[in-house]
Amino acid sequence: MIPYQQMFCLLDYRIVSHFTETCISLGVFDRLATHSLSVSELAERTGTHQRSLHRCLRGLAHFDLFALEPDANPSRSMVSLTDVSQHLVLNSEFSLRPWHHFCQLAQSRKHEQRRTLWQELLQTGKSIYQLGRDRLFYDYLQEHQDLAAAFDRAMESMSQVEIRDILQGFDFSQSQKITEIAGGNGALITGILQKYEGIQGQLFDVPDTIARVSVQPRLQAIGVDMQVTLPDIPGDGILKRILHSYSDEQARRILSNVRQAMHPGNKLYIFELIEDCQVRNPYIGIKNLQMLLVHGAPGESGGPGERTRDEFASLLESAGFELINIQPLSSIDAIVAVYP
Repeated sequence: MIPYQQMFCLLDYRIVSHFTETCISLGVFDRLATHSLSVSELAERTGTHQRSLHRCLRGLAHFDLFALEPDANPSRSMVSLTDVSQHLVLNSEFSLRPWHHFCQLAQSRKHEQRRTLWQELLQTGKSIYQLGRDRLFYDYLQEHQDLAAAFDRAMESMSQVEIRDILQGFDFSQSQKITEIAGGNGALITGILQKYEGIQGQLFDVPDTIARVSVQPRLQAIGVDMQVTLPDIPGDGILKRILHSYSDEQARRILSNVRQAMHPGNKLYIFELIEDCQVRNPYIGIKNLQMLLVHGAPGESGGPGERTRDEFASLLESAGFELINIQPLSSIDAIVAVYP
């Protein structure tokens, strides 16, 4: 991890504690005390939503709390405890459960209400916004403009490191025209146009966002709804940190709309984090837990959350693209796909 990612993890480490505490309360650690179980078996025995549980386990595995054996079908993935998480089993040697019990008793009623919501999240597959506010996250933002503005500022701030690394580490010189889909304030596409004077650019986002974009030379800004349809994309396309917020079904719909707007032979550049489940990465672990908290586990397959190379290849193929290369950058990964 780069220093920026280390600091991010320290700021939001509480999400790891909350999900760990929830797993204790639901009996996840105790069920695994003596032997491994598949995700589906563990979900059944703990009364949890299978996909929510899997995403939670996958996030906490980056903190050495669970070991997951990879499987093409996540429900069959075998789960076991580690030397670290054995200390969260009730009757284990040197168990920390008495300390956890004391901490629970010392907390306020507000914390108790929060614990109940987090348990319902893993039991139902719904997000914290659906459970606590009866809204999807983005719908809730639309109803609270002050929060939406703060969220936009946070996303723009967090994007700066990634945009720097993309502009420094990725070569766009073979492109003549580039369209960034859901590009927010246009910082990435603007940076590309400033670096490559021969490229023409388009920026797609929702109309309210496009209305706030400053006029830039060689850049056309167009209001769209990427989940419905997209205007013509005459050259290559960019999706940066968009797909991790969506389930496979939702992401497939977005990618299919992009493909229908693109011309055969052109490339789609996707900038996301590629998860390697064999390598512990706390930054990716927290990102997975954040997506579960904010978006839940809708749909029947993967996401929202970070995806592995194989998961991206399968998702792209299902939408009519072919994955041809992945280039790691300092803070993000570049996925190059082609519309055959």
